[in-house]
Amino acid sequence: MVTIVFRTLLIYLILLLTMRLMGKRQIGELEVTELVTTLLVSEIASIPITNQDIPVLHAVIPILLLLILEVLSSWLPIRLPFLKPLFSPSPTPLIRNGTLCSEAMDSNRLSAEELMGEIRQQGYSDLSQIEEAILESNGKVTLVPKPDFVTPNASQLGLHPKDEPLHHVVFFGGRVSKPGLQMIGKDTAWFRQELARRHYTAKMLYCVTANSKGELTLIEKEKKQ
Repeated sequence: MVTIVFRTLLIYLILLLTMRLMGKRQIGELEVTELVTTLLVSEIASIPITNQDIPVLHAVIPILLLLILEVLSSWLPIRLPFLKPLFSPSPTPLIRNGTLCSEAMDSNRLSAEELMGEIRQQGYSDLSQIEEAILESNGKVTLVPKPDFVTPNASQLGLHPKDEPLHHVVFFGGRVSKPGLQMIGKDTAWFRQELARRHYTAKMLYCVTANSKGELTLIEKEKKQ
């Protein structure tokens, strides 16, 4: 039992490191090479966990090799652009100048219903509202609406909204988040001063967010009934 726990923890840490080095893409945004690597790694990692007769090293070496191949498949197309089609499909226009490209739809095995689903998810109701639609290499569909259906921005409406810097979590779970404070250019001493100025203590708070202007949003803990 102890051996199984140890082998599981070891494989878990190796996988965690591998996925961390591969980057932050979500599963739905994986390139072909990343998806293949992910599937192979998950399959290889399970073998030494379920079969104690197989040394852990027999999984570690293939995982590290797959990681190297993944890094190379990401690096080589940048240095040698002519290799890019080998590792990743090129973006494909599905709608061009308001006209549906039926051949592209067929070659990518994409039905009209699936394309309509993508259009609805992005806030449009009909194909006639779309000027350009491109199937990206990661499987996502990028839509460019016709001018009549473009949502006007603040500048076009003659509005001048004030600048609102992003808020970051600076306190959560009873602990100060130093990375969050670094994102807004502040430190722990500043945070504690701000709490004291507002007559709050850390024990009273569940979560705190702040921005680079020093504006805080304080979320108190729920009071027990």
